[in-house]
Amino acid sequence: MKLLLALALAVSAGDAARLPPAPIKRWTLAWQKSLVTPSPLEFKPREVGGPTIDDASGMVVVGTRDGFLHAIDQDGIRAWDFKTGGRIEAAPAVFDDLVLTGSSDGRLYAVEMGSGRLRWSYDALEEVGTTPVVADGVVVVMTLQDSLVGVDAKTGTWKWRHRREGKEGFTIRGAANAAVVSGLAVGAYSDGTVAAVDLQTGTVRWERRVAPQGDFMDVDGLRADGSRLYVAAYSGVVQALDAQTGKELWSVKAPAACRVAVGGGMVVAVTATQVVGLSAPDGKARWTVPLAGEPAGAPVLVSASGIRAAVPNGRGLLYIDVMAGRLLRTFDPGTGVSAAPAVRGKRAYVLSNGGELIALDFV
Repeated sequence: MKLLLALALAVSAGDAARLPPAPIKRWTLAWQKSLVTPSPLEFKPREVGGPTIDDASGMVVVGTRDGFLHAIDQDGIRAWDFKTGGRIEAAPAVFDDLVLTGSSDGRLYAVEMGSGRLRWSYDALEEVGTTPVVADGVVVVMTLQDSLVGVDAKTGTWKWRHRREGKEGFTIRGAANAAVVSGLAVGAYSDGTVAAVDLQTGTVRWERRVAPQGDFMDVDGLRADGSRLYVAAYSGVVQALDAQTGKELWSVKAPAACRVAVGGGMVVAVTATQVVGLSAPDGKARWTVPLAGEPAGAPVLVSASGIRAAVPNGRGLLYIDVMAGRLLRTFDPGTGVSAAPAVRGKRAYVLSNGGELIALDFV
């Protein structure tokens, strides 16, 4: 009997030695808070709004599919809620003491950070499903119907609107957030064009067709970094452009490219099937990682123990070593993740498809 037991223990020890090592701990759960009451008629709900962080107070503000804007402190205590007239489909932005958010009801809202009271709203007459950006007193936002809009940040009054009349395309991955670079407001359009207008007047400075000819030419990825713009077009390209002139600096074929982020000398692009790492100076491909899901929110670059990319793929959040091109972990709260996370220092806020806001601390 003792011999049999010894043999069994030896076999078990041998099996254990062949097991893969336990995953390295990449984060710890600080807290999680349910924000949305699921509807009995919902099937596989998706939260595409997402959080943003107020650097001054550390407060996280998040928009959810039921049209609410929520402000929550670093300990998970809710400060206030504000109800819009539609769905919130992009992360809000913070400007001074205001939270700016769009809604599917066609309005852009400015809500006081301290109280949650409405300061002003602007009726864009089109769904506002992107994150606003603010510069030199102007709020710039892209609508889901291909209008780039400029609004006075203090009063919410209209300043200008740019629309490529008669040039509309069809988008299947939403719309890219606008960008502002050196006095120019830049928008990406569903007809495959990127356009830059004067930030104060809306006068067109340049327009450039970036997308190859195809069925879906929408430019759904746009990021500014220094004097450059990086764009992703669904008909099959990732490009770097000079922000002042629109001149092409490099171009890489990438079928079904739709999201892009840049940082640390790298461009991280998301296609329908892959996450691709490109050298920012010249566009040379460095690595690919399977997306293992579907394109969702844009990648977010995290500086925690090196540069990491947090990439939502609907099923969860991929955590990728950007320099090595290696998938480190996948975070799945049980219902998946479609919205981009918000990161400040070593704290990340993730909105699950089930409507739970989750605070993670990187280690």
